[in-house]
Amino acid sequence: MTIVSNATQDTATEPLNRSRLLQDAVHQSGALSVDGALERLFTFAFRNLVYAQIWEDPIIDMQALELNSDSRMVAIASGGCNVLSYLTARPAHITAVDLNGAHVALNKLKLVSVQRLPDHARFHRFFAGANDRANVADYQRYVRPNLDAATKIFWDSRDLTGRRQITRFRRNVYHSGLLGRFIAAAHLVCRMHGSHPARMVGARSLPNNG
Repeated sequence: MTIVSNATQDTATEPLNRSRLLQDAVHQSGALSVDGALERLFTFAFRNLVYAQIWEDPIIDMQALELNSDSRMVAIASGGCNVLSYLTARPAHITAVDLNGAHVALNKLKLVSVQRLPDHARFHRFFAGANDRANVADYQRYVRPNLDAATKIFWDSRDLTGRRQITRFRRNVYHSGLLGRFIAAAHLVCRMHGSHPARMVGARSLPNNG
């Protein structure tokens, strides 16, 4: 599988280059126009990780696309959930592309982790739990030495609080990123109005509306 960003160079995941390339790809209108303002709002939102995971159904995709060993496909990298699921169909080749270099770095992290973490339990802890200090130690020992330079730069870089990006996986990566923060805010608003979205997880059946 090949994973590329909005440029052919691996350096596209470096913060300054990533920002510049994203602007070049998206900014098509003047800054003072409505379209220009929306374009700049988009690049502002996509300047870092947006989707830590994706809640789509790759099985339906695989059935519709009839993926097999002869298939060659291009897919949006995004959180990497779909792309890695497609690999179970053993296609000949997948090229994952994304305007957002952070998503490219996440896909590469997942792909190398599948190959290098010692067992399924550690992979599950890393990406399903994603909130254990041991994940950072496993990154250092098993994953980081096998990453390309640009992906190392991203996960070793520091956020505005001074913490390395990889430490998201000891603080629950799914609470970070633009989507994670939006969902957290939505839960807060719901609770303020007496609703508790988390209770849906405990539902055993759909309401009978008939």
